[in-house]
Amino acid sequence: MATPYLQLLLCISASVICRYVGAATYAVPLYKLDTRINKAVQEASLRTRSSSDEGWLPYNRGNLRGQPGEGYYVEMAIGTPQQKLNVLVDTGSSNFAVAAAPDPSITTYFNRSLSSTYTGYWAEVNVPYTQGSWDGVLGKEVVSLTSVPNVTIKTSLAFITQSEYFFMNGSEWQGILGLAYAEIARPDSSLTPFFDAFVDQMNINSVFSMQLCGTMALLNGSSRMSGSLVLGGVDEQLYEGDIYFVPIYKEWYYEVVTTDISVNGRSVNMDCKEYNFDKTIVDSGTTNLRLPKKVFKQVLDMIRQDNNLEDQPVPEMFWTGDNLLCWPKDNTPWSSFPSIEITLAMSSNSTVTLMLTPHQYLRPVSSEEETDSSTMLPFQDCYKFALSPSESGAVLGAVVMEAFYVVFDREQKRVGFAVNTCPNKAVAGLHPQITGPHFRENTMDCAYVKPENHQSTLLTVAYVMAGICAFCLFPIVIIFIYWQIKRCQNEEGGTEDINNTTDVRELLKDESTDR
Repeated sequence: MATPYLQLLLCISASVICRYVGAATYAVPLYKLDTRINKAVQEASLRTRSSSDEGWLPYNRGNLRGQPGEGYYVEMAIGTPQQKLNVLVDTGSSNFAVAAAPDPSITTYFNRSLSSTYTGYWAEVNVPYTQGSWDGVLGKEVVSLTSVPNVTIKTSLAFITQSEYFFMNGSEWQGILGLAYAEIARPDSSLTPFFDAFVDQMNINSVFSMQLCGTMALLNGSSRMSGSLVLGGVDEQLYEGDIYFVPIYKEWYYEVVTTDISVNGRSVNMDCKEYNFDKTIVDSGTTNLRLPKKVFKQVLDMIRQDNNLEDQPVPEMFWTGDNLLCWPKDNTPWSSFPSIEITLAMSSNSTVTLMLTPHQYLRPVSSEEETDSSTMLPFQDCYKFALSPSESGAVLGAVVMEAFYVVFDREQKRVGFAVNTCPNKAVAGLHPQITGPHFRENTMDCAYVKPENHQSTLLTVAYVMAGICAFCLFPIVIIFIYWQIKRCQNEEGGTEDINNTTDVRELLKDESTDR
């Protein structure tokens, strides 16, 4: 009787298993989109929706500042009356948070007791980063960008009460502005990030763009970084040529898909999934270009083979980011180092290549950043190696973004790259470049499929099979119980007959003796 049940259940379970396994293997988001469009179309499609924002964009120019290696920040006015704080601009996180208590690494903080518009949730939140973490309480406040007049919103933010290795001495910022998706917000995705609130309340497109000029500005004799954060669209004065768009593979971080990495035009020649192990994100809050360990090792070997510094051997500790490499002022041998090319998926069958020159990954170091004054002399140009290994996926950090104008177009789920108009972007005739589109089939196959997806599928299959086994065993268990009951009844009946027979025999024996 169990056989028909088993056949039916096996058919049902097979369809369920196929559904789950198929989803895990083939549900890859593909986007058909215009990979390169001219400026007129770009400006029309990314223009702000609000007619009251005419003249808004120019106010954003130059609103970013920073210290080398310590990130870019924008000044914001918070509360009533306004308290001005600098916040790190971070596309690799989603929480908006400011210091709300004294800390030895900062000079000022937001005093909640002085603001009449502060509203507290009294809910605690903890946010860890690759380096450092903080604890705070959630609340709401009125906030405005000091660079844009008459623009104020009310938004959720966290007030940091304690932290560990989060704030940095001399960084000049006292908070962080996370611009990624609510998916990675803490304590959970129900928290509305700042940019989402800004889009809703200001009635603008869900688009922002960034021009980071830190490296170039430092080479121009400045010890401070500069740049621009444009909320609501693009600024045609901040880039030149076309914008090349790549799809956002997953809306949490700004995750994109790398299809190849080359050094001086020579491919690293690895399985392209290795480049995206376990993701590739565009993150302004990370300084370096970070690569998965296996990829980093191969890229580093190729860079070391291709550098032509015959008269000055490179110290081993330079490649780990621990030592500086210095040359006499204005005599850096840029041509002795190779270019690095990062190729990204533009669609399911096309790619675009971002070429980084040595002055992106050899990051200039100012005397303020270098703590060991004996290492760096006033008449020298010194650099740190801005590539590093990663255990949590590839990161296209600030040193990559400094070569390009980067557009985060959340409306159409894509990130755009164009050559920026930062001053002195060309050094010794070397220009960052963008080339494409290039034809390549099945680009999205390069996306890394996380093991936990397979584990989840196998767990589902295990539950289904367990259910099948339980259902099939149920009638057998019933039959076994029924058989045990009948057996016990028969045994009890047999014992009673035997006892009766014994009693009769004993009676007959007694009668015989009496005679």
